[in-house]
Amino acid sequence: MDPATGRTAEEESDDLTVEFPTINEAFTGRKHRYQYALAFPDDRGVGRHTLVKYDRVTGERRLRPFGAGQLPSEAVFVPAAGATEEDAGYLLTVVGDLNADASRLLVLDAGDPALAPVATVHLPRRVPAMIHGSWIPDAALTGPGQRAGR
Repeated sequence: MDPATGRTAEEESDDLTVEFPTINEAFTGRKHRYQYALAFPDDRGVGRHTLVKYDRVTGERRLRPFGAGQLPSEAVFVPAAGATEEDAGYLLTVVGDLNADASRLLVLDAGDPALAPVATVHLPRRVPAMIHGSWIPDAALTGPGQRAGR
């Protein structure tokens, strides 16, 4: 979309079956370079749910497939403290393990999510399958009768 001319254009940028794109929310409404999405199993070579990182400048995409029976939620970007680069931060995704009836929170390096997780939090119970993700900082939970960290 070109706000100066009012012109819009649409083009296919990838042939993967993807949904739930996210970006660093500090760039909402502004030009951004990086985008993250979930690719679904399809007949074009993606046999498992996969996290995709797109570089909109170079056209590169990086894939982080999940194992069989692993269902990730929408990856939410969390900036690193003091970050100056657009992709300096973390991606949070809750992954349901359909084989073990369990769930875990993966914390991935947004700079290269294909690397091993920065942290894995094994959850005490299975989180029902979900697609969308949303996270808020503890500080947003403080108010009358509440305290941070709950």
